[in-house]
Amino acid sequence: MKDFISIILVLTQVSVFVTTVQVYLRINKIWKRKHEEEVAASQSITGILLLIGNCILWIFYYVWVETDVLSIVDTSLYLVESFVFLLISTGLWVKGKSTRNLWQLAKSALKLEKKESTYLLKKMFKPSNAEIIISILHQIAMIDDDLDPKEREIIEAFAKEWNINYSVDEMNKNRKVGDSYNFILLRDSMTNYLITNPPKEQALHMQSMIEALITADNVVSVEEELIQTELIGLIVEYTTDGKAQENKYSVLIVPQNPEHHEVVETIIPNTVRVNTSGGVAYSIGSYYSKKYAEMVCDQYRKINLFTIVYNLDNEDLKQ
Repeated sequence: MKDFISIILVLTQVSVFVTTVQVYLRINKIWKRKHEEEVAASQSITGILLLIGNCILWIFYYVWVETDVLSIVDTSLYLVESFVFLLISTGLWVKGKSTRNLWQLAKSALKLEKKESTYLLKKMFKPSNAEIIISILHQIAMIDDDLDPKEREIIEAFAKEWNINYSVDEMNKNRKVGDSYNFILLRDSMTNYLITNPPKEQALHMQSMIEALITADNVVSVEEELIQTELIGLIVEYTTDGKAQENKYSVLIVPQNPEHHEVVETIIPNTVRVNTSGGVAYSIGSYYSKKYAEMVCDQYRKINLFTIVYNLDNEDLKQ
């Protein structure tokens, strides 16, 4: 046991030497570049000050509470290194800043750090489906065919924060001005977003983002009100695991002849064949507002399919 303790003591002495070499190499590396503004700005003055305070506390502890010479020396080396990095972080040697005193340089460095303090957190919490979110926000802003400057500013802020290239022309490629099909595309985008199983907290943030975007210009258009009901309904259903009691409106295609059956089963995917009091029908889906359901109906009436809105959930229909 004594031999083991002796070995540990020797190793701690060696450790102090290793710390000396380590501190020297780190200072040497940055000292050569102390005049570069990027190098100075890359040092966290707040973080260094916290380290200095921590080192001083431990030195006091090793001097007056539990005397340990090796620990005093080891901690003092880190303290010296911290002071060197602190001076560099102020930009003291950066060309053009040497005319300012140390206090002015320190305040300037702290101001810059305050602006950047949440940068890493924001990058860490960038949604994995950020591109889909930007696309949804853009579609919402354009649903009334008018991209208000305030709406655009909100979208650009998120795109910039998430390092996404936001191009209005690119986003508008699949849009048709005044076409109700834009509503269906937007709802499908939200459905695709929720299929990725985002955290429920993120989905709730998405709801807040939608509400903020729609009211950004202090005017809620008829189109925005219509799509808001649908999108919020989808989010509420997702975040409550389908437990929210929402009154839904089902859209049914009622074939009038054998050809209609063939058309529906061939060109319209994901329909559900159901039995109603009037005979066989095909359920297209359920929606959160009658107006939206009627709009969906109009899409199929254009191709001469008899379509109705059924004010009951699909569960009430016999498949």
